[in-house]
Amino acid sequence: MFKNEGEIKKGRPEIILFTGFLGSGKTTMLIKTIEMLAEKKRKCAIIINEIGDVGIDNRQMRKLGYDVLDLFGGCVCCTLKVTLEATINHLLEDCEDLDYILFEPSGMADPSAMYPAITNCGYDVNEIHNIFIFDPLRVDLYVNSLNKLFNDSLNLAGMVVINKIDHAAPGMVKDAMKMVKDTRPGIKSFQMNVNDGLTPEFNQALIRERRQ
Repeated sequence: MFKNEGEIKKGRPEIILFTGFLGSGKTTMLIKTIEMLAEKKRKCAIIINEIGDVGIDNRQMRKLGYDVLDLFGGCVCCTLKVTLEATINHLLEDCEDLDYILFEPSGMADPSAMYPAITNCGYDVNEIHNIFIFDPLRVDLYVNSLNKLFNDSLNLAGMVVINKIDHAAPGMVKDAMKMVKDTRPGIKSFQMNVNDGLTPEFNQALIRERRQ
């Protein structure tokens, strides 16, 4: 997913989506990824779509010294496609030497509905890197109420992070992994507590993955 050292391709920045249901840990995952990229001297732009308690996560990121472009007005998948497209185009046109655009959509968003806005900016679907963060404490919710959202999200993802393993019982983590394997056999999956930081195995996988 991320470009190897010495192989940063000049031109368009990589686009990375952090998807998952509300409370899965997307924002923490985003911050940890930014910190990792910052250590490698990569220049990133952050786009966050929030509903509910607007601004809380943004203030936290600004305290860390990051610029955040806010997309307000509701779920990006249904009301803000034009704004998302305009925001990406603004970054492409006005931000020099940008390596990555990191996007955290609302936890209520259908990830597939965001793709047209991104492809309208000149990206191919295969160039959109999607990390799905899965909360094993919500397995029953996904099975009983959000099964279609889970399947649609996982089928778009390039990697899956099973988060909150410190809070989940071993059986919950096992059930979460089974759901992932049954839906997308062979997809790269990682288990961690994102609050404690990204695992070395996950970081290694991110660095090794390259846009084809």
